[in-house]
Amino acid sequence: MKILKNLKALLLLIIVSTTTIAAQNMPMQQIAPADSVTDSEIKQFVLLAQELQAIQMEADKLIIAKLEEEGMSTQRFQEIMQSMQDPASSSVTLNTEEEKTVANMQTFLQELSTKAQQDQMASVQNSDMSQERFQSIAQAMQMDKNLMMRFQEIATEMGSN
Repeated sequence: MKILKNLKALLLLIIVSTTTIAAQNMPMQQIAPADSVTDSEIKQFVLLAQELQAIQMEADKLIIAKLEEEGMSTQRFQEIMQSMQDPASSSVTLNTEEEKTVANMQTFLQELSTKAQQDQMASVQNSDMSQERFQSIAQAMQMDKNLMMRFQEIATEMGSN
């Protein structure tokens, strides 16, 4: 059960990371045909995705710590952020202290996001896999269930070793 939860988190991270990497002005790459992705590449991909997940988890810890420092619960902050994204469907009202906290958090989140993206890019660049290949495999996994199943099987094997 824990492995399945970790895999779901890892897959979400892959999607987010792919978007982050694609946003770095890289030319759009061709999606890898699923049958061209080797088990060795999937293993490299899993290791890299785990590294990217660790960077994101560290950022999440820093966000929680900053919210605690600001005296706001993560639940309240999420409510406020959701209401800001869709003000028409929300009746959230902020007091002056919450407004200051949200302003502080937005600045903090922008800085943290930039640093996390830089760290993730450095991880990809320092890996045995090119950015283009990583992106191509991530996109292929989103589109091909068989490749996703191979990824899950290999990730599970690697996690149990």
